[in-house]
Amino acid sequence: MKNVLVLGAGISGLGAAQVLAKRGFNVVLSDLADRIGDKKKKLIEAGVIFCFGPQSDLLLEGMDTVVLSPAVPSENPIVRGAIKRGISVISEVELGYLITKAPILGITGTNGKTTTTTLLGKMIKEESIPCAVAGNIGVSLSVEVENVPQTGLIAAELSSFQLEFIDTFKPKAAVILNITPDHMERHHTMDAYVAAKSRIFENMDKESYLLLNEQDPYTPKLLEEAEKHTSVYLLNVSTEVDRGACIVNNKLVLKVNKQQIIICDISELQIKGAQNHEDCLAAAFLAYIGGVSIESIRKVLLSFKGLAHRVEFVRTLHGVSYFNDSKATNVDAALKGMSSFNKPLILIVGGHDKGTPLHDFMEYVKIHAKYIILIGESSERFYEEAKRAGIHTIEKAVNMEEAIKKAQNIATIGDVVMLSPACSSFDMYSCYEERGDIFKDIVNHLN
Repeated sequence: MKNVLVLGAGISGLGAAQVLAKRGFNVVLSDLADRIGDKKKKLIEAGVIFCFGPQSDLLLEGMDTVVLSPAVPSENPIVRGAIKRGISVISEVELGYLITKAPILGITGTNGKTTTTTLLGKMIKEESIPCAVAGNIGVSLSVEVENVPQTGLIAAELSSFQLEFIDTFKPKAAVILNITPDHMERHHTMDAYVAAKSRIFENMDKESYLLLNEQDPYTPKLLEEAEKHTSVYLLNVSTEVDRGACIVNNKLVLKVNKQQIIICDISELQIKGAQNHEDCLAAAFLAYIGGVSIESIRKVLLSFKGLAHRVEFVRTLHGVSYFNDSKATNVDAALKGMSSFNKPLILIVGGHDKGTPLHDFMEYVKIHAKYIILIGESSERFYEEAKRAGIHTIEKAVNMEEAIKKAQNIATIGDVVMLSPACSSFDMYSCYEERGDIFKDIVNHLN
């Protein structure tokens, strides 16, 4: 690696360019638009050359490596051109792996990644082990791992986009939390999506630890593939497992290296629901493999109150409770959020449509939701699918404010109003955080 083209000037691309330039590589950073503002000066001083605007194969001249930001798909003409020319194409995650001296504990899955990664990072820090928490969590892996010593640990949240172009990437331990339909606009088929997720363990060996969700429908296929070359453990919150992580008599339990370790009772946790219990167990498993004590694991789990935008309580007004679940950017996440309640639900749903199937979602909504209010570009498809499922308590709103006011007018004492979009935010907002913050602000000003 000497001459490197970095495609995409987001968090990952900027991080990759910074790290490569610091190490003396010749770096060209290309994006369709210049949105990096005051970050450019520092990179120019480091020797990075910028190329903004229309991209062509000319960018590949003299290059021996292309580093991809997660937003850049494999169908990108420059990526295809690089592969055709025999130029190495890697993800920013692969670059981070090549740089780091510390073991990586990797987390992937459709839902629960950020909660699990956050918990894991807190556990490592509680143990006073040097660490970095990075990846899909919004922090460049290649930047964060630079200064972590060999005795440290890396907690890495990994999306399917980041795993598509790994090569030698090999975590010490990893978990696939779940796989449900998501990002079909990028992967096109579930087979391709599952294949991208499964790359997390392709280089792992018998000295590695892989945790798979026994309740996930794709696990049998993944298990058959993984156990050929690595050590596989199982995660299950409904049934006890022989080895791995599970709930036994309402207690979080690890079964590793022929030991059964009780962490805590689920009644002691501040976060509730099956998804959260899975995330707690997964984080505990990875932390334990990384050398974190049970005492530190337990302390973090008992004090953790959850993350913003994940079934986040906002306020109670006139006997109606309002919750922000803006992080539910796919139908499975929305379903899991809804399952946290046994009260009448008024749902605010919609956003950028990922094109995922809606039949199971609407069947659940029909039983468990009192009313649905639709927003965003997905409104029409969701409306038609709801009607097809026999849902009649449904209407559209032009924006978030109107949706919340409609929900307030419909709600009665004891109801729950929840923003649970089942879609990404990019049709109306810059990110799910902005969407959730606007929801909370409007709710907090209701009277």
